[in-house]
Amino acid sequence: MKRILFSIIMAVVILSFVSPSWAGMVMGTLAKIDEKGSFYFVKDAKGKEHKIHFDDTTKKTGDVKEGVEVKVDEDKGHAKSIEVVEVKK
Repeated sequence: MKRILFSIIMAVVILSFVSPSWAGMVMGTLAKIDEKGSFYFVKDAKGKEHKIHFDDTTKKTGDVKEGVEVKVDEDKGHAKSIEVVEVKK
């Protein structure tokens, strides 16, 4: 019983440090757009760069330059919407 409880606790601790970049929302600065124009590379506050696919189905709000907020489809890494937000300094 103690082994099972210890295993569960260890699994929870390990999983608490895992954060998949392809799921949910990514906020950061637009680092670049690929040459073909189908991927954004967004650098988050921790400096990690996220490659996010977009196309004609992606809803865009504002002039996409820096400080973009991207809502990403959890299954495919595809941007559902991109919204320009104010960069905090």
